[in-house]
Amino acid sequence: MPLYCLVYTSVSSQEMSDDDLKALLKKAREKNNKLNITGMLLHLDPFFIQILEGEEEVVLDSFNRIKEDSRHQKVSVIYKKQIKERAFSDWTMGFNKVNDEELESLDGCFDIWEQSTPNSLAGASGEIERLLEMFKNETLF
Repeated sequence: MPLYCLVYTSVSSQEMSDDDLKALLKKAREKNNKLNITGMLLHLDPFFIQILEGEEEVVLDSFNRIKEDSRHQKVSVIYKKQIKERAFSDWTMGFNKVNDEELESLDGCFDIWEQSTPNSLAGASGEIERLLEMFKNETLF
């Protein structure tokens, strides 16, 4: 069965403490392990960027549950496509919490966080892919 990748952004509908984020991540990892979904979650309060990888139907079902989750608002798909291999094959859900100072220190990084509409975020898919790649390669630390 072909692999599928979906990347979305959302805005948290509530303030997320470190304990809230840890609980969210624990549940996501458990569920993703059962569903054979891999990926990562990047959080810059109040924004989320998440990449989901797995079988297409499973990824889309998972995303549909996320869209209905009251903790998310302004959910916007950045891209979705078939892939040949997983970029995050060892991660049931990688995670990083980034602050403004870390983001500003990235040379030439487009400031997607000031975009206010789903359409403008969708136009930033290249910059978002770059952020995800930096996270994967641990260059945001």
